[in-house]
Amino acid sequence: MPVLRFLTSVFALVAVVTLVADATPALYGVKPFTMTTVIGYWQELAPASLEAARAAVIKATFPWVWDPMITSILGRPTPVLFGGLAVFCGFLGRRREEMKVHIN
Repeated sequence: MPVLRFLTSVFALVAVVTLVADATPALYGVKPFTMTTVIGYWQELAPASLEAARAAVIKATFPWVWDPMITSILGRPTPVLFGGLAVFCGFLGRRREEMKVHIN
């Protein structure tokens, strides 16, 4: 499916960009290499939307859905999470070879 192949490239791009952003200070010797989590980037870029998402999830479901479940996923390092999503979407969106069956 073309949509999954497009998502694969978007997820891979996000993974590479965040890996470079995390590795740059270590390459310059400013600080040691640490990978930032998804929730860390979200908190840094848009803390109001993070709080709104948390409130919406808690309101629509149970409070335990946000805290142990979603925060455990968002607590993963960003390049690892988006790299995994890229591999998963790439696997599902791959082009399958057409089988040719000849019956004699």
